[in-house]
Amino acid sequence: MDNRLFSQLARWAQVQPESPALQDEQGLVCWGELLSEVDQLATRLQHEAGDRIALLADNSRHWVLADLAAMKIGCVLVPVPLFFSDEQRANLFARAGIDTLITLDQDELRIQRLDAQATALHPDTAKITFTSGTTSAPKGVCLSIEHQLQVALSLADALGELNIQRHLCLLPLATLLENVAGVYAALLMGACIQLPSLSSLGWQGSSDLDIHRLIGALNRYCPDSLITLPQVLSGLTAASEQGQAIPPLKFMAVGGARVGSSLMYRAHAQKLPAYEGYGLSECASVVSLNTPRHNRIGSAGRALPHNQLRVNDAGELFIEGNLMLGYLGEPAHAGSYATGDLVRIDGQGYLHVDGRSRNVIINSYGRNLSPEWVESGLLAIPGVEEAVLFGDDRPHNAALIYAPGQADAELQQQIDRLNAELPDYARVGRWARIAEPLRHTDQLYTRNGRPRRSAIAEHFADTLGALYASEFC
Repeated sequence: MDNRLFSQLARWAQVQPESPALQDEQGLVCWGELLSEVDQLATRLQHEAGDRIALLADNSRHWVLADLAAMKIGCVLVPVPLFFSDEQRANLFARAGIDTLITLDQDELRIQRLDAQATALHPDTAKITFTSGTTSAPKGVCLSIEHQLQVALSLADALGELNIQRHLCLLPLATLLENVAGVYAALLMGACIQLPSLSSLGWQGSSDLDIHRLIGALNRYCPDSLITLPQVLSGLTAASEQGQAIPPLKFMAVGGARVGSSLMYRAHAQKLPAYEGYGLSECASVVSLNTPRHNRIGSAGRALPHNQLRVNDAGELFIEGNLMLGYLGEPAHAGSYATGDLVRIDGQGYLHVDGRSRNVIINSYGRNLSPEWVESGLLAIPGVEEAVLFGDDRPHNAALIYAPGQADAELQQQIDRLNAELPDYARVGRWARIAEPLRHTDQLYTRNGRPRRSAIAEHFADTLGALYASEFC
């Protein structure tokens, strides 16, 4: 299956040699020269790089060329999220045994050899994608070329009738969703991949976006498709409702976190072709997706044909089919994959995600984190006796804190210090005091000392509502 992508690239090179295949702010690569560019870089990698390459760079045509060149010669590629902290990055390099670092400087790729201790990998590993960082040591998901291309092929088949000519990469290319469902699927369809820098699109870190700057970029590039997040769709919809002109698109895939039905109806009323999907890195990104032909607002769509979905008696989703080789440093994966998501599958096969059985926060920008990671930092602050973090489907995190011996100003200084050590998506955006400890009642804490998060959120609904009152959701 790994030859299928390159055979399609060769086909499009014959059909439309003068048309752009990759375009960024510094230049473009036409279809007729794409394979030659990949071959040249592949030869360079064979001479200058090792076997395990970390790619740390902003979106650009060079990022895609490096990805394809590594695939061509069989190197293991490890995309490094730009928002990772130094600690997370060091952990990634050590665990993956990175022997080569590729960066981008002045529109040129820099290849640097590193001293590395070899680590065991699952056979056929072609890419290791690291989760968005639920902790300081995020998991690495090992995928083969076949895993990635199976998703891209299914998406190209599902969306082929839309005749997508231009796909704008709005998400970082180190995000598996953009890498596979964006770049690979669009290349299979013969589309031009538009690759402006993330800052030019309005991104400020991983969880802050200037929506007006994004709209300006959309009007410059006039893409047919893009992949976006609930918070971004919310901003685009609100801007359109206020009269800002957004160029017509053919398809907007929305994922990374749950999308409210009301937002989808508002988006469609503004002629924004938004379609919700569901995916996991462990399944090489997209698992299910709504499309213009098969769409049910309120659902995450129907499963792509290479996946089989099963729901157990407790309502948890299990997936079979296109599953990862395994996590880095752990045994090979076997059997179905337990997602931890509570779902329903209706009579027409549409997947409805109702919640999660695991304590993982997924914010409205699609970033994942375990609240215990940040809570442990808060609890390390002198005077803080209890701390519970929230942020599901929200643009930032909010904390409820019990610290009877700590003044507000001093506590804020300590939180600022903690935030400086965390990646932006894990930081405490706002916080509020609670007057009494929560542990005195089993209704809010379990007997073994774990917070009952849903119960706490319900109990402090007004307080949390006030913390998020100024945010558009």
